[in-house]
Amino acid sequence: MPYRRLPTTDKARIRALNSALGKVIKENGRKLAFSNHSVEELQNVKNNFENHLTQYELDTKLQSENIKEYKTAFDTAKMYVSHFMQVLLFASERGEINGGIKYYDGLDTYEGKLPPLNTEKEILEWGNKMVKGEQERMQRGGSAIYNPSIALVKFKVAELHDAAIFQQTLKRNTLRSFDKMQHLRKVTNDFISKLWTEIEESIDAESPKVKRQLAQEYGIVYVFRRNEKKKMSAEELQTDLLFEFA
Repeated sequence: MPYRRLPTTDKARIRALNSALGKVIKENGRKLAFSNHSVEELQNVKNNFENHLTQYELDTKLQSENIKEYKTAFDTAKMYVSHFMQVLLFASERGEINGGIKYYDGLDTYEGKLPPLNTEKEILEWGNKMVKGEQERMQRGGSAIYNPSIALVKFKVAELHDAAIFQQTLKRNTLRSFDKMQHLRKVTNDFISKLWTEIEESIDAESPKVKRQLAQEYGIVYVFRRNEKKKMSAEELQTDLLFEFA
């Protein structure tokens, strides 16, 4: 016997709900294969699913679009912190800052090389160390470093910090929407399965073939297993002959 195939995608779930609701509209008050209570539940399930799906798609889109802005802030902050460090190290090598590199919280341990700046955390940490160190060095009479200035470095690091917070907020929103959709997908499929069972039990037809055809008008999807379609066709032909000569 063919088996019912429940929806496996969001589009298929909406299509199944719309098919059943379309039958309600088409019959326009005539007897349906499911109860009035199921009609109300169908409308509620459909509205709830579509509303949350719209929100999930919006959250996903916002997160995806903001990734570009976040990456720009990330790359820019990394460039400014890296360039400031290089200028600082070159000035130290030339003896122009009189050992002031000690104010930059561990930079001297890298022996004239740049520390890793591959992650958001590393860029923010070293950016803040540069800002704090440069301020302290200047308070002790040191000359300011330019190209880039520490004010620009501080601004670009702050931009990355803000962009990171916003991106994390969007990620949380998307994850919350995703979890909600995972729950709704199961709830919706459970309802569709229950509705399809009610439809099948309510349809009284002269043959299995006719019953399936009537059920399919409500959106029920049947799938034949391998070699089953040929077997079913033979059985239905025999059934049709029996009805014809009865």
